[in-house]
Amino acid sequence: MKRNIKRFTLLAMLLTVLCVLSACGFDSTVEDLFTLPSVPDEYTGLSQQIDEMLSKGYEYAPPTAGHNIQSVQLEDLNGDGAPEAVVFLRKPNDEKPMKIMVFQKGSAGYERLCTVESSGSSIDSVYYEDLTGDGRNELVVGWKISSTVQTVAAYNIGREAIPLMSSSYTRFAVQELNSYDPPGLFVLRSDSDGTPVAEVYTWQTNILAVAYRCGLSSTMVDLGRGSVVKGMLMGKKAALFVTGINDSGKAVTDILTWDALSGVTNLTMDEATGKTTVIYSYRQLIPQDMNDDGVTEVPCPDEWSAGNDTLTYWVQYNRTGRSSIVAQAYHCQSGGWYFLMPNSWRGRVSAESVETVAGENQVTIYVDEKAVLSLYTITNDSRENRAVMGERFLLRRQPGTIYAAELYADAVWYGMDVQTLKDNFRMAVTAWRPSNS
Repeated sequence: MKRNIKRFTLLAMLLTVLCVLSACGFDSTVEDLFTLPSVPDEYTGLSQQIDEMLSKGYEYAPPTAGHNIQSVQLEDLNGDGAPEAVVFLRKPNDEKPMKIMVFQKGSAGYERLCTVESSGSSIDSVYYEDLTGDGRNELVVGWKISSTVQTVAAYNIGREAIPLMSSSYTRFAVQELNSYDPPGLFVLRSDSDGTPVAEVYTWQTNILAVAYRCGLSSTMVDLGRGSVVKGMLMGKKAALFVTGINDSGKAVTDILTWDALSGVTNLTMDEATGKTTVIYSYRQLIPQDMNDDGVTEVPCPDEWSAGNDTLTYWVQYNRTGRSSIVAQAYHCQSGGWYFLMPNSWRGRVSAESVETVAGENQVTIYVDEKAVLSLYTITNDSRENRAVMGERFLLRRQPGTIYAAELYADAVWYGMDVQTLKDNFRMAVTAWRPSNS
């Protein structure tokens, strides 16, 4: 029975991918909508091959983190426009139990191209990146060898899997260095002396090797609690935002970027201390593009706030390390939303959060100490009625939760109306674990 469920799941996933790849339209007839689609022969054959391996004791073992966490992934590795199928399996009791099998589409359907094996216990994450600049994607894998040891390796995929590099790591990421070279593989780890470093592997005359190295402010333990975010500086300069969370509850962020004179450099490191100057209270927020301008901002929460529901400034950096506050928002992480303040309010805002009744939280936003609006998160059984009681109006429905708002008399003086409020109220996005973004 388990085999049938697994096979059905695989086929359903492949059908979903095929639907996206073929840009399914919406002009189907009623009969079409109630007719199960047929599976192309080549995918039927692939499913049969996988099903046969499952019958011989293999089991699915997909990556546990990152964006690519499916057991079967379709990815064009060789750049010919036809996706290869990458299958993640485990064969218990094998000397190298972890298997990544790559299937290539041929005239008779999908055929096994090569297998990547490891003696590790699981796969942390996997990425497909062109590290050599030849138009083909390498397979970049974070292997979890044991509870304390991880190894990242990059493979050139062909009739055999050729390893290009391997290194221990705590976190890794692939990030562009400049617009005309292949991206670099940033490996964050402790060196032989226990010093936290970022080593950057780049393609150099037929070898993937360390080209740059720079120090980090956080220990690997602190980095394990933090995040690594691929982003942009002002001027659309690529950068890597590396954040560790220390024992004092501070978010310590290094910003790594590249320039032609010094190579990869830690943009915000103080030469006197050897540590970054970007240190703020940690409130479960990570660097992101908060105001949709294509530039990554670093969160700077209010120091006096208790808990993770708090007012936060968002700070951009340019290629010289100079900072600029570009946004302010109230983040209600307990309710799963945030409210972006109009620019004219910045620095004039305060907020108060109270539980009005059981299952209802009210956040009131003040400008110049005058109440302008309230935002409600309602989860009780009376939420439908309470969302529209008095002057309240509905913002959004989620399963088990309704979000509502109310404008006060002073709102008009501060340029706030119903539509602006709705535009600035946004749901927080639940991201993948940002270990190797």
